[in-house]
Amino acid sequence: MPISAHNNGTNRRVLCLLQKPYDLINATEYVAAHCPEAEIHAIVIGTHANAVAVQEICQQRRIPLTRVADPDLYAYCAAYLNTKRHWPRALILSIKAALLPLAYFYWFFSFGRLAFKARQQQYDLVLLDAWRTKCLYVAAMPRGAFLVLMDGGFSTLHYGLCPAFESGGAVALIRRALHKQRPLMPAVLRHLAIRRATDATPFFTCYHDQISADCRYPVLSNSYANCRLLLGEKRVRPSVMILGIPLLKHIDAYIQRALDAQEAAGLPRDAAAIEYRFHPTDRNRAKLDAAYGSMIECGVRERRLYFSYPKYSLEVDFLEQEEIPAIIVAYPSSSIRWIEEVLGSSVQIVPMVER
Repeated sequence: MPISAHNNGTNRRVLCLLQKPYDLINATEYVAAHCPEAEIHAIVIGTHANAVAVQEICQQRRIPLTRVADPDLYAYCAAYLNTKRHWPRALILSIKAALLPLAYFYWFFSFGRLAFKARQQQYDLVLLDAWRTKCLYVAAMPRGAFLVLMDGGFSTLHYGLCPAFESGGAVALIRRALHKQRPLMPAVLRHLAIRRATDATPFFTCYHDQISADCRYPVLSNSYANCRLLLGEKRVRPSVMILGIPLLKHIDAYIQRALDAQEAAGLPRDAAAIEYRFHPTDRNRAKLDAAYGSMIECGVRERRLYFSYPKYSLEVDFLEQEEIPAIIVAYPSSSIRWIEEVLGSSVQIVPMVER
């Protein structure tokens, strides 16, 4: 159900709950397709690298935004603890164990704080994926806004959210997603978030082909038409890019596939001509831990590869670059789905192992 079915007024207000650039891409796709005249406001959750990236993009596009603290205290602290590789493992595990009860109560503190801040907010539509931090924000908001669920990334398939939606609509999708995320958000807060969804809550997804055409719940297809419009004419350079997995996992197998792809395309078999694009998780961790960044960069240099970090995200970076590689070696991901939808046959995808 597009917003026009919910509110026929001309002054529609849309709230986008964001934690990473991919969230903004999906939100702007929905707005462009279903309510192009709407007034948009963004809530950027957290202070991590992905949140900083999406904040910068919102500022570039002049989208009004509000920043809020990450309510997931455990994930916030664990990201820093994971950088302390010289600490005894037993100490790190002990600190994480002590964090769990504190993080549990911090969810309720965050809920109360968000409810106070959001008490006078009036929006016609809220766009979000089913990640727990965004679900908490929706649970804390005044009732009245119409929800639209979006893809959160490859977790849509990894968590089995398409069959969940087909079997029980948005309620089942949110329940499945919150149940899969660890550590669990408190049950009472999960229940409040789930209650905000109804059978009329649509699912705006690029994985619409994973849901039966006979599904009785509203499915909206995301074909990334707005991205194709923004992309314009790109030059495709005869080169190979590897989309890496965190911690250089499977890097040697990836290089072998990339070399084979070079040969198949009639290019010289040369590792030095391959670009290794670090995963956003690598970028985020390297910003917290310089030693980690040095370690993964040395691992790539030892294999004679050229490397790069994502500036914002693969999708946003490709929209801004003048040239894109002709061949991409990658594991199944939301980025690859985006490339297939937006770039089509102009780029060859060489599939690799899943994480």
